Amino acid sequence: MLRTRKLFSYLSRRSLSSALYITGDKAKEQYAPLVPYLDFQAKLSDLEKLQHNLKLRRYQLDFEALKQQWDLYRSIELRKREIEVRRVQLRDEINKSKNEDEIKQLKMQATLAKDDLKTLKESGYAVADKFVAGTFLSIPNELHERTPDGQEVVLYEQGSSKEASPIGEKWLEKYDSTCFYMTEDAALMDLFIPMNCAGVLQDAGYVLFSNPDFVRSVLVEAAREDPHSIYQINEEVGLDHKLNLLHLCGGGSMLSFLGYLTKLSVFPSALPLRLVAIGKQYFYNKTQTSAVQMLGAARESLEAVQIFDETIELYKRFYDQLELRYRMVQVPAHQLEASEAMRVDVELYSPRSEGFVKVGNICYYADFISKRIAFNYHEGKAQKFPHLVSGTVLRANDLIEVLLQHGVRYEDLKFLKR
Repeated sequence: MLRTRKLFSYLSRRSLSSALYITGDKAKEQYAPLVPYLDFQAKLSDLEKLQHNLKLRRYQLDFEALKQQWDLYRSIELRKREIEVRRVQLRDEINKSKNEDEIKQLKMQATLAKDDLKTLKESGYAVADKFVAGTFLSIPNELHERTPDGQEVVLYEQGSSKEASPIGEKWLEKYDSTCFYMTEDAALMDLFIPMNCAGVLQDAGYVLFSNPDFVRSVLVEAAREDPHSIYQINEEVGLDHKLNLLHLCGGGSMLSFLGYLTKLSVFPSALPLRLVAIGKQYFYNKTQTSAVQMLGAARESLEAVQIFDETIELYKRFYDQLELRYRMVQVPAHQLEASEAMRVDVELYSPRSEGFVKVGNICYYADFISKRIAFNYHEGKAQKFPHLVSGTVLRANDLIEVLLQHGVRYEDLKFLKR
């Protein structure tokens, strides 16, 4: 554990510009690995709808400042286009003119237009950085119609608590809030339960993936994850000015899929995608754990929601094997993450807490993340962005702790030996 702390450092809370959106004035100092698709029309064409979304989410965003920044940004972009059009007109007039005095006057106007455009671009960088990076990219996803406005909704509840003596933490060696080791039965569960879980999805057509444990800040920001919740690798090179830092997330997290999808252009016939990965999850202030993560991608919303619903049935198929009390809960708007349009949580009953403990989830993101990572496909000349579904099918540590509380041993899980 001491060695781990030397290798990793937590992201310091310093003020940084966006790693996802880099303006032209920073291009000489910062490499832009990704240019997100900024769909201003979709986000800002209906401000009343946006305001309603923010209200349901209880999301803190200065709506008046957003409108003012949008008006200023739009006016600068409009003025830049007008100057560009004028420069083209002047060029054509210069080419057509035979009068030397007229050509001289036109060239002077062209020079002034060029200088005006340069000045406007330089002054517009600060406006773009404040509006796009500071405000627009922080706007949360649109809510799906099935997301409840107020309280959570229990969609499904199954099983009953077993009457057995709890094993407690006999096979769990805890070191701190972020790390513990498993031995004997707990270690066997940690190895074989994720394999069985992934197998359930593979039997349904999911492709087994092996994902990297590391991602860059640009993907953390694209997924609207808090960079302060994820371990940062101490690269010890130019961190004072570097934006695109390296983070340890684990190959069993949604972030680990994004490197594969970023800037990926696929044929429509390649969709839908159904992928599953077994790996670790590493998040600051959370226990490191083995996990099974799924990801689906589809052309349109209806197809993606169908994958969402089909995968919920696969979750049920896996959790029914445990023969414990569990439920699936539709999460209300104010509990969603900014990137989520809809989420269902999987919760097991914990005898210790006398309540339900979250052990997994499944989320629908629409095309929110795809636009930010430039994951696309084409229909004719039209560029479109797949709708994503992703979820942690199980967090092994949370699941195993509940199993031990119910007195369940490895030998009791007969389905693991089939």
